Order: sequence, then structure tokens, then C-alpha cells
Amino acid sequence: MSVPVGILTVSDKCSRGQATDTSGPALAQLLMHTPSATQWVIVATAVVPDDKEQISDTVQSWCTPRTSDGEPPCRLVIVAGGTGISPSDVTVGALEPLFTKRLPALATAMVVGSLKITPMAALSQVTAGVVNDTTVVLAVPGSKRGATENVQQILPVLPHAIDTLKARTGTRHLHAAEDGEPTKDGMEMSPKALCGCSREEEEEVGGGGMMETKRRAESSYAAAGVSNDLGASVVHRARKSPYPMIPVSTALSLVLSSVAVMEPVDLLLSEINPGQVIARDVVAQENVPGYSASVMDGYAVIAADGPGSYIVRGSSTAGGGGGRGGAAANAVTEDNPLKPGQIMRITTGGPMPPGADAVVMVEDTELLLSSGHKAAEEGVDEEEEQQVRILDSGKVQPGQHVRAIGHDLAKGTTVLRAGEAITSVGGEIGSLAVSGNRTFSLFTVPKIAVMSTGDEVVDVSSPTSNAKVDLSPGALAYGAIRDCNRPALIAALRSLGCEIVDLGVVHDDPDLIAQTIRTALDQCQGIITTGGVSMGERDWLKPVVEQRLGGHIRFGRVAMKPSKPTTFATIPTAANKEKFIFALPGNPVSALVAFHMFVAPAIRLLSGHMMRDNGAASSRIVYDGRVTQEALCVLRPSVVAAFEGPHVVLDRVRPEYVRGSLVWNQRTCKWTVRMVDQKQQSSRVASMQRSNALISLPRGSDDKRTIESGELVTAIVIAAPHFS
Repeated sequence: MSVPVGILTVSDKCSRGQATDTSGPALAQLLMHTPSATQWVIVATAVVPDDKEQISDTVQSWCTPRTSDGEPPCRLVIVAGGTGISPSDVTVGALEPLFTKRLPALATAMVVGSLKITPMAALSQVTAGVVNDTTVVLAVPGSKRGATENVQQILPVLPHAIDTLKARTGTRHLHAAEDGEPTKDGMEMSPKALCGCSREEEEEVGGGGMMETKRRAESSYAAAGVSNDLGASVVHRARKSPYPMIPVSTALSLVLSSVAVMEPVDLLLSEINPGQVIARDVVAQENVPGYSASVMDGYAVIAADGPGSYIVRGSSTAGGGGGRGGAAANAVTEDNPLKPGQIMRITTGGPMPPGADAVVMVEDTELLLSSGHKAAEEGVDEEEEQQVRILDSGKVQPGQHVRAIGHDLAKGTTVLRAGEAITSVGGEIGSLAVSGNRTFSLFTVPKIAVMSTGDEVVDVSSPTSNAKVDLSPGALAYGAIRDCNRPALIAALRSLGCEIVDLGVVHDDPDLIAQTIRTALDQCQGIITTGGVSMGERDWLKPVVEQRLGGHIRFGRVAMKPSKPTTFATIPTAANKEKFIFALPGNPVSALVAFHMFVAPAIRLLSGHMMRDNGAASSRIVYDGRVTQEALCVLRPSVVAAFEGPHVVLDRVRPEYVRGSLVWNQRTCKWTVRMVDQKQQSSRVASMQRSNALISLPRGSDDKRTIESGELVTAIVIAAPHFS
């Protein structure tokens, strides 16, 4: 369902340009980033002063139908600001006369929820109602935090409220799900569980005249059954997954909406690693070079002198000062500069002596006279040049072969901008080194924990350490497999610059899994697990996340092949922060494909790769429920390539991501891609060898059954492409 939304900010200062509106954008982000089957579309935004008439006029214009179909411009209007108790807070007084129906329970729900966060919520005059019998209007506090906290309290019920307003002929159909079963929407609570216009059965559970009511409707995935009950036997496990199978694009938007960039830190140059991102512009503190310097080995000259014979007046070497003569009286200084008829020997990088304005290469000269003696007994030649001829080939212009002060880098210029990444090429590190700064602000790289699960999984470095049965050294018990997931994922994470916490292999024990995850999240930003996410009787990851850790599973299945059971969840921590967990399938190819499709983009976002302009996001990452193209180009880049090789039969149920080799053909100047292996089973990790791309194949249909050689496909880049 798509719902048009208007967001009105009420603020004298913001309306005059004396302050920046943060509440309106925060509310828009909340609506667009909250997982929901409802698509909130922001169609109108405005900022008005604390003026009753302007508030009323704006809201009325957004709620009044303008077309013959009776549809208003907005079905939901949120007004932020002017809900306090000061004389200037007039929002409630402006809105309530417009209400054709009041919604006091919504206002109460906002206040009750906010009071759990702060007692100051008692001073807010939040209100809710319906305008023109078409539009739900909410008034919430003007602060960014207060506005979003209040709306969050009632956000799950708003879609049903709006549906109810649209239902001119009754609402029974809104409460009757298909086939008489409760609504099975995995991303929202069912309407029955949320609204007050339809009551669930009440059952008597008390005695002696005491009555209690028990709501049978469950939130979130309850209608289809939450993850398997950890305390129940296998006969009670779900036969169908309670998690809806969502599109890949939706899954990625949920991931990127749930993670935030890491905090910047100040680092010494030696602490910076390739892959890190600059958090604050680096400005040069000094000129490079800090003096006029020669770029050649030769002689510093006065260009106007031209070719001819000249007296050599000492030398200037890199690091040796601005020139020296045979005696102190002959030294070249500001007070005793180089004079016409004189030259000075100079090395590359040597400071230009006062009076000189050009350099002649040593190749364009010849020695005429030298003096001194050879200290033969010491093997040292102490002869000095006295006179040198500048050849005709040595004609120069003023400034030739000279680097002026600040030529390479001028003081005050920007060396690297916020958002630029440090590469392994060395150019960024070198530029930072000469900038004159001691420390640099960079985004922290995330610390990620990695864990494999399964009684059958054996740590490759110690074949017998994790097996449940005694094994001979180096041998595998029947039914055991070596763990390749963890080493592969750790290698992939290191390539992204992550700090790794290796949790090893954990048995299929819910208590042990829960404790391991809880401990890891105390020290890490997130965790990646493999195995235990499908429909098996010992697949414990999802129930552990929900029932032991109080986590919120954002999605539990994705419409893709391989990697369908890929799960992403957020888990609250003691520090009142949510951390994330990617629970990937146990098959190695499924785990790696899911990593490159979802985990790698999240890591890049965490590491600051979408940040620009001194820490501000370069653009919206998720808009209208989808990841923006700009974000995809940075976080999960892809190219269009011509498919080569035997035709591929398309899967009729899910889009497929096959492992491929991406090549830039220098003859045709086009990308080509081919499967690296015809055996693409998700258990066969060898199909990932030599692959640098995932070939995105669409779901098949009667009209499109295969991909043929020469057809254009999307290739998601996961490693450096090849060239031919």
C-alpha cells in the first residue's frame, strides 16, 4: 500500500532561516526506513511560523481533495512543533477545530510510550484526529527526538487507520484475511492485533468472578508462528517458514537502513590502513616545498647571463642548506647573493641560492678549471670545481627546472576531502605525510565477529577440537565436515579493512549460541554466523535471536538463489544500542553470495564510504523503499556485460546469482562475463574460485526461459576484474 504523507514543521526560527529544520527530515527518514508493507511517500513538506492561520491553512490544503476521485493530496499529515505549554505554542489550537473526528487513543498511545522514555513527555500537548474524513493528522513535539519517538509509538497502527478511512462501505473486509486465516504479513502486525474496531475473542481464565482477557493476536510473525519454540519438541516445529520471502532489493534496503556509519577517530599516519575513509577534510599546514628547489642536478644560474664561462661559487645540496662557499666570506646568503658571472653547483631538491632564478642541467656544461688536491692516503678526492662553461644547449628561461614555494602543495589547500578512501596505491598516505598534520580524522573500521555453527562442523586448523566424537588425528568422523565458511568470510572481511574476532565453531546448543553471540556483541559492532537458519530441527539461530536475545528479525528469507534462508536481525545491547547479526546459510557458496550481496555493502556503509562534505551523507541511501543508484554504485557496484558461454536455463521461482569471471575486452572496449564453473551447487565452494562477479540472472518465465550467449546481463563486482 502506498500512502502520501505531508510533514509540516512549526518553528519561528526555522521559518526565518535562523535555524535548520531537523525534525521534518528525521520524520521522513523514520517513515522511509521502518520495515513495513506500507510504502510511505513524502509528497509535501513545509516550514511555517508559530501562527494559527498559517498552520491551519497548510494542513487544510493538504487534506482537501482536489480531484474528482475524492483523493486528498495527503492521507497522513504530521505536524512537528508548537505542542508545548508556552504562550507561543499554538499548534493544537490550530488543528483541533479542523478535526471531523478526534483520535484521543492515538494521542494517549504517543504520550504513554514517550513517558517510558522521559517524564518531560507529560508537558507535551500531542493530539490526533481526522480532517475532512480523509486524512489522519498528528501533532507531535518539535524536537527531532521527541517527534520521532512519538510517531514510533503508533507507526504500526497507522496503515490500518488509513485503510479504515478509505473503507466507505464498511471495514469487515479489512479484518478478514484470505481463507479465513489471520493475516500473515511478516513485516507488520496484523490489523486484528492492532486496532480497536475489531475485538478478539475473550476467554475466561480467572475464577471467583475475577475476569482477565487474553489477546490471541500476536505481533510481528505471530500469525504464521514465530521461530520454533526453543522449549518445544521437534513435532511442534513449523512446517512452513513464518518469514516472508522478500525481494533482494527490499532486503538490501532494510540492511542499509539499519546500520549507521562508525564514529570518526584521530589516527597517527602509521595507524591508517588502506580502505579507511577520511572523516574530516585534511588541510595542508605548510607549503611543499617550503623553499624554492631545483628539480635537476646541475647549476643554479642567473638566466639573463646566458651561455659562457662562469665561476662556481660553492654548492647547494638537498638537506645541506641554501648554499655554501669555500669560505664564510664566500657563502651565498640574502646579504651576499649570487652575482652575474657566478653559478652554484646544485643537486635535485637542493634549495635555490639567493640571486639565482634557473637551473642548468649538468649535461649542458663542461668543466674548465678545478683546484685542490687528492688525499690519496685516505682515498678521498677533495678537488673542487672552479670554473664551468654553460654550453649553448644550456640556454634557459627564468624559473626553468625550479619548483617554487608551495608548487607541490600550498599551505591552506585541501589535501584530501571527507569521504575519500585510502587506497593501497600509496598516493593518499604520501599526501597526508607531507601535509604538516600529525593526526588525521578517519571513520573507524568496524569490528566484526565471525562464527560457524553445527555439530558436524570441524575447525580446519584442529580437526578433532570441535567434534562431538573422538577422532584420530587428521581424520574426520562419518558425517563430519571441515569448516570452510569461517576462513572464507574472515578473508573477505579483511579485504574490506575490518577488524576480526574469530569465535570459532559453536555446537548446536541454544544456550551456547546465545551466550557466544551476547559476549561477541559486547565488543563488536556486528556478528556474522553461518548455519542454523533453515527449517531443520536443530536450526537454532532464529529462535535464539528472538527468544533468548530479544532481537528483531528484519527478514528471514530472501527471494534469491542461492542464499534463500539469509537472515538479518538487530539485537538490543546493555548500552541501549542496537547491533546487527547476519545469520547466513550453512552451504559455503550460499554464505559467500549472501556476504557479497548484503554484508559487504553494510560494511562499506559503516566504514564511511557514502560520506561526503565533512561527514554528511552524499545523498539518500534509501529512498522510497529502495537503495538509490548512487548508493549502489558505491556500496555494491555492478556493470552491464555481455554473457559468454553455453546458454543458462533460468529458475522459474527466484532470480539467481551465479559465479562469474568479469573481463574488460580491450579490443572491443566492452565488458564480458562467463560462468567460472558449470557446477553451481551451493555446497560446492570451488565454484567461487577465480570468480570476480556475481551474474544476476532474472527469474524465468514462459516468455523468457534462458540466457543466451551475447545477451546483456548485470554483473555485480566482488573482486578486481580481469583484462584481455
